Amino acid sequence: MIWLALAPPLFTGGACTAEFDREAAQLVASQSSVSSPLRAQAYWGSRQIASSLISADQCRRFKPRYIDACASGAIVYAVVPVQNLICRVYRDDGIRVQLLYDERDRLARIMTDMNSFKSLPLPFVGVTLHWGR
Repeated sequence: MIWLALAPPLFTGGACTAEFDREAAQLVASQSSVSSPLRAQAYWGSRQIASSLISADQCRRFKPRYIDACASGAIVYAVVPVQNLICRVYRDDGIRVQLLYDERDRLARIMTDMNSFKSLPLPFVGVTLHWGR
């Protein structure tokens, strides 16, 4: 019975990584829509995804634990919900996005993150099992 609960993430066929890659590519393609903090908040609002705007001063005074590093300007943070149920349950429920801006509110960097999949190489049979890939 336990094997049935553990089996689904072995058969995603790369769907979880593909969903992450699609979101990252969509952000790159929509770069003009997130070119400033205000435009980024409008972009996330149009997709009905909550976002947070963290000023450079706020970040320096009290850096939120979900922010990797403060930028010279504002940071817009959003979590895009993972759509695939198996990926959401067994790998990660959201794709974390950090949009870092410089002191002139120009987009300086896009960072996307999701828990990574696990791999178990089985050298005696020449196969590698991927969990939540």
